[in-house]
Amino acid sequence: MSPDGRALLAVARKELRVLRRYPLTLLNTMLFMPLYQLVLPVLLLGTAFLVKGRSLGMDELTGTSDFGGWLSAGLVGATVTGTVLSGPAQAMASERGLGTLEQTWAMPVSRRALVLGLMTCMTGLSLLAGVTMAVLVSLLAGAHYGPGTVLVLPVFAALVPGLAGMGLLSASLSLLWRQAVGLTDNLGYVVTVLAGVTFPVAVLWDALRPVSYLIPTTWAIDLSRRAALGADSLYPPAVEACALLATSGLFLAGGSALFGRMERRMRAEGALGQH
Repeated sequence: MSPDGRALLAVARKELRVLRRYPLTLLNTMLFMPLYQLVLPVLLLGTAFLVKGRSLGMDELTGTSDFGGWLSAGLVGATVTGTVLSGPAQAMASERGLGTLEQTWAMPVSRRALVLGLMTCMTGLSLLAGVTMAVLVSLLAGAHYGPGTVLVLPVFAALVPGLAGMGLLSASLSLLWRQAVGLTDNLGYVVTVLAGVTFPVAVLWDALRPVSYLIPTTWAIDLSRRAALGADSLYPPAVEACALLATSGLFLAGGSALFGRMERRMRAEGALGQH
């Protein structure tokens, strides 16, 4: 295995070991906060407008009245995307506070590998948290998934490059502003809104809808809902699959390029080792 590959796995194991030392913090961040900040308010509000157990407006816009299942599919994408966007900045700020950031970055490996190692751990944990929340919502709201649910796996596999690009974007912002945790957290909230996690993308204002189409999470969530619930999709599945692959690649290329530029800038200014 290459040095970068070994560094990636080492960072992932280190982050997992650190998170295991604080299980309550991990549960609060990955599960409890999304539950009381997003899931329960949206679920209770949606339930209040059900007519004889059916969401008629949802049925008209999306082709399914299964509000719980529809929301669950969005929650998985929102949890993964929000964690990946905020995670690298939070981890870099934590290492800076502990005084270990310089030693970590002094290793003779690509710093992209260090960021991606962190993301490997966070993506796995956030997927687990997202699926757990989806199961809880399904139990509470009585969601019903079809046999096509297994197709969600390749959909989220295609989202992984886009998530890697988002993580590199988060790390780039942390290099640029140092204290970027608040900014990356807000970016996660914006993506949650634009990706149609809690409402159909079709109701977005016309000016915002094209921005939503540039986010790979939008296509991943829409394809997941079609596969698991038989819901209507924004466009034909083949078109959405191509859009997902294209936007994921675009985010990966853009995030990697921005991170490289920020790294070169910090090195030229002599500030990288004192970040």
